Order: sequence, then C-alpha cells, then structure tokens
Amino acid sequence: DVVCFRTPVSVVTLLTRAAEDAPDHTALSVKRDGDWVNWSYEKYLEDVRCVAKAFIKLGLKVGQGVGIIGFNSPEWFFSDLGCVFAGGLAAGIYPTNSADACKYVLANCKANIVVVEDEKQLAKILQIKDSLPELKKIVQYIGKPSAPGVLSWDELLDIGDGEEDEALETRITGLAPNLCCHLVYTSGTTGPPKGVMLSHDNLTYTSR
Repeated sequence: DVVCFRTPVSVVTLLTRAAEDAPDHTALSVKRDGDWVNWSYEKYLEDVRCVAKAFIKLGLKVGQGVGIIGFNSPEWFFSDLGCVFAGGLAAGIYPTNSADACKYVLANCKANIVVVEDEKQLAKILQIKDSLPELKKIVQYIGKPSAPGVLSWDELLDIGDGEEDEALETRITGLAPNLCCHLVYTSGTTGPPKGVMLSHDNLTYTSR
C-alpha cells in the first residue's frame, strides 16, 4: 500500500496556492500566429475563475458535466478547471469521436455545457444538440462560431468578467478533496464507454 503523509487538498486549493507562491512564473504557453502567448500562474488562476463564473451564469449545475472536445490548448485547461471550480464534472471527449459517440458521453454526464475547439468539432455537436435536454450552451474556443447561439471564447470571458465572485465562492465552499470532479471515459472497445470517477485528491496527489 502507498501511504501519503500530506493532507489531501482540492484542485482549487492546489492551483490557488501555486498562484500565491509563484504568481509570475510561466504556467502555460502556446504558439498563436507565429508568436508565443504565455500565462503566468496568477493569470492562469484568474482565467480559470473567470470561466467558472461564466459557466455558473450559463447554467452549470453542481455535479453535472462540461464536455470538452479538442486538442491540447490553454482553453482546454481553463474549461476543465473552470468546471471543477464551479462544482461540475469535467469530461474530456476524444477529438476523433463521431457525433454519436459524443452524444453518449454528453448524455451520460448530463452535460450542461460543451466546449469545442473549432468548426469541425462544433459540427458534431450541432448534429446531436437537440437530443441532449440538459445542454444549455455551446462554446467554441478557436475561431468565430458560424452557428447562431454558439459563444466564442472572448464572449465567454466577457460573461465571466461581468459576474461577481459570490456565486463562485459558494460553489467552492461546497467542494472537498474526496469529491468527484472529473469523469474520464474509457475508449468503449468492450462496450459503451464508462465514466471513471476521479476525485480532487486523486488529481492533486498524482500531480505532486
């Protein structure tokens, strides 16, 4: 058996402490239009909290999902952790999934919000959105959405910027290290994908 002598902490606590301990250190970098764009830990936490407030405003319920479909990017992390901060269950979806496979995951986690990378991924969600009664909003993080009602990333951040912290702090107060915050879906090779539950302390222990 593995014994951990550290006090279990939530994802919220770990990221907040990182931003306090090393606010100016680079946390994330991505190359956009030939130039590197960087986020410090302080800015990382700020954007995560902004997205969390926007998700709450858009109708994310505690214990329900935010589906994220796209390749590695800062926005993927902001969506994932924003969902966790808001008390939701973050669920990454394979970018190669068909529309039907996406529908299965989104229905299973009762997703209130779906975040997609681009027009290609958006097209899959538009095919199935009418069969997902829990779905309240779609967000596209690369490019300007062509479909009405789909939010761009900048629009999502504007919503979060316009919200006070009170609702988010209430959600954070309800979190605990042993609570589930992630659903990792199996590939489905032996049947329908299964949502594997990961708790806050599972993630923070592993990251340490």
